[in-house]
Amino acid sequence: MLKKILLSLLCFIVIADSAAFGADFRFSPGPNRAHLVQWRAWGPAALAEAKKLDRPVLLSISAVWCHWCHVMDETTYSDEAVIAYLNEHFLPVRLDADQRPDVDGLYNQGGWPSTVVLTPGGDIIAGGNYLTPQELLEWLGRIADVYATDRGSIAKRIEDLRQRSALRGQGSAGPAGTDDADAIVGLLQGSFDREQGGFGTGQKFPDPDALDFLLAVHAGTGDSRAKEMAVVTLDRMAAAALYDRVEGGFFRYATQPDWSSPHYEKMLEVNAGLIRSYANAALMFRSERYRKIVRQSTAFVLDRLFDRASGALYGSMDADESYYQAKDRRKLKQPAVDQTVYADGASLMISAFASAWAATGDASLLKTAGSAADLLMGSMYRPGDGVLHWQGSGRAGLPGLLNDNALYGSALLDLYEATGERRWLDRAGLIGQFITKRFYDPVGRRFRATLAAPDPLPAGGGGLAELNDYMANCRAIRFLARLASSAQDKDRRRIVEAALATLAANSRQFSTRVATYGLALRQVVEEPMEITIVAEGGRAREYLAAVGTVFLPEKVVRIYSPTEDREEIRSYGYKPQEAVYLCRGKRCAKPVKEPRLLAAELRRFLGKTAGPQAREGKQERRP
Repeated sequence: MLKKILLSLLCFIVIADSAAFGADFRFSPGPNRAHLVQWRAWGPAALAEAKKLDRPVLLSISAVWCHWCHVMDETTYSDEAVIAYLNEHFLPVRLDADQRPDVDGLYNQGGWPSTVVLTPGGDIIAGGNYLTPQELLEWLGRIADVYATDRGSIAKRIEDLRQRSALRGQGSAGPAGTDDADAIVGLLQGSFDREQGGFGTGQKFPDPDALDFLLAVHAGTGDSRAKEMAVVTLDRMAAAALYDRVEGGFFRYATQPDWSSPHYEKMLEVNAGLIRSYANAALMFRSERYRKIVRQSTAFVLDRLFDRASGALYGSMDADESYYQAKDRRKLKQPAVDQTVYADGASLMISAFASAWAATGDASLLKTAGSAADLLMGSMYRPGDGVLHWQGSGRAGLPGLLNDNALYGSALLDLYEATGERRWLDRAGLIGQFITKRFYDPVGRRFRATLAAPDPLPAGGGGLAELNDYMANCRAIRFLARLASSAQDKDRRRIVEAALATLAANSRQFSTRVATYGLALRQVVEEPMEITIVAEGGRAREYLAAVGTVFLPEKVVRIYSPTEDREEIRSYGYKPQEAVYLCRGKRCAKPVKEPRLLAAELRRFLGKTAGPQAREGKQERRP
């Protein structure tokens, strides 16, 4: 699908000293000798050294939260024979998947750990995941023999893979429409587990985007299929071992179809997505049960993954099986927390706090979200480079990832729509300009995944990179569509529609992740609920609180001061007097002038305008 990936193998710009951060390898917290392997940090120096020594590269992709990565450190990479063999016959390179998602995407072998053998030029010779000491030694021995005696066969295989990759076409791009959303529901239904919820019949990963898409479809059309898939999945996950009923929060995934036998790492990104989904469901179904899960899960995040002093939202908590299976955890040391801030996960959590505020009415969550957003802008953003991917140990680095910028921009819009504070909207505008100017490719009619110089994919790799590129494009489209609707920006709207059409040609190959495309699709093709609030200070916040109690998947919120924004108010044909104006397409409700009446009027107007039958009805003119 992708002709080019903006590959940061050799030339990604990072803040000064960040290369040293890569050398601060993070091993299992348990007893191990993995540091005795002569690991190099990923980068041009390591590949140049491998070429000079004429050795293949052993690339170990690990993550600080990964259980089997820890096991491999404690066993395989602590084995004396493995240590000696790697140091003598290979060029060992260690990569942290969280810190370098761009490189991880190119070489990941379907999970963590990923164990990959490369040529000094960066092409994949062979790959695997967790390997015991004996398995690794036997595997590396076979590869070393071929590399020494039959390098031509390696070169031929690499060339075959490269040609095969080049033949993958992009398909024809056409305009996306509302019928596509129905097709996505059908695609999800095809893999839906009606008994246990979720998608597929093997191990289960939560998919918050799929849940949000299904809830949005049901809210807009009343589709009973969408409701069943969302509700069954939400209920089964909450009742199973995937959800930690002792401390709150969700584990990363379950190894069994019934959401049991989870892997015990707790990821900020996963919990952010599920807090958002349960909050949306709590609003839609007015469910106290879902609301309780939102409260418990946000409490977990605030207790374990948030630093109130700085506003830092940390990336993950370790998968300590003995801790989570203990009858009384209070007697045990809590699992370690990775005190690194990642812009994508932190941005998702900021948005989740805004959703949790709407579902629970807890205004302190907006203050928390604001402090986290300030940290990102203050220490993880540079005007020329956009949002930086990580910050930890007093350093920050990896600028120019589309995903980070799109998610942070969306979080800023969520904060603006919850608080009415113009600074969040202004910052979102800056991010939107940066994405449009620096990431959009008018020839390819899509957004670049990174701002590094373009290189071809390494032969035999890049599957996860394609998925990450697709997901980032979907998120950028959704964010920019919201901005375009808010500012009535026709130029940005054209870019968004072009990028959406390009994605439409290949969206189905990404299985259930097609729901992320579905969310972007709805944001572009559905008529949003436009809510224009003309009010001052505390009254504006009362109106916003009322708006927050209604589930509105696609909405545009504008907040104006009747004294300071008179010209903007008049440009919409409204009077500079306190009122809330509700419009959808060409239909508008009567102005609402009391906060206590707004939620009921929103629900009435939403029911009147939702669904295809409603859109065919009588249309009222805007005032």
